[in-house]
Amino acid sequence: MWQRVEALLKAHDIRPILAVVPDNQDPELQIAVPAADFWERVCDWQALGWSIALHGFQHKFLGAEIGREIAINQRSEFAGLSEQLQRAKLQTALEYLRRENIAPQLWAAPWHSFDEKTLQVLRDFNLKIVSDGMFFWPKQDRNGTFWVPQQLDDFRRLPFGVFTVCFHVNEWDEAALQSFEKNLIAYHAQIATLDEILAEFQQRRSWFSVFVWHKAGNNFVQLKKSLRLRSRVLAAKNFYRKAGSL
Repeated sequence: MWQRVEALLKAHDIRPILAVVPDNQDPELQIAVPAADFWERVCDWQALGWSIALHGFQHKFLGAEIGREIAINQRSEFAGLSEQLQRAKLQTALEYLRRENIAPQLWAAPWHSFDEKTLQVLRDFNLKIVSDGMFFWPKQDRNGTFWVPQQLDDFRRLPFGVFTVCFHVNEWDEAALQSFEKNLIAYHAQIATLDEILAEFQQRRSWFSVFVWHKAGNNFVQLKKSLRLRSRVLAAKNFYRKAGSL
């Protein structure tokens, strides 16, 4: 599936953000025999101007009891760990990539979960761009981290804002691939590269903690999901009541 996605991106001149796990130890992501030329492929994508994101270290779930400050899912590889442990993991992850001549431009956390210590260590390693956050516009926070919001899991027309669409192509079938190609054509004029976003928004400042904005957005998403689920439960109850009266 990935080879076909890659071909579509090249055919339509789309330069995406690709999240790379340096040492994949997640069984859910080990869906095929590892490609012997994987790192050569990543180098080729980088040479094409595609943005490589550091996607954690091993993509290993630490446990639900680990605390987190940014979270959409109840999983994390980093949040809640000490700064020392996070520094060791991130240093090793970056060494994996640099050994293969990969220079990641940004951070994309596994399960969208990390904390202030993660961001501080990333800044210490000069990785100051984050793909995450439930808000409308890219912005630089008071600590010098530039945030590119990531809110969607499919293309959608919206009246304003900058939106990153997150895809997990290992879960796709033929219909999903066809929908993706159709949307690449339909939205082509609105798709920007990371470098274009940086050029336009890097001077945009947020003097408030981006964590506050993200938590507010995340709380809204969770409330929406809860209301949707409650609506479905009520609809099901009404259906069974009506069915029982027939």
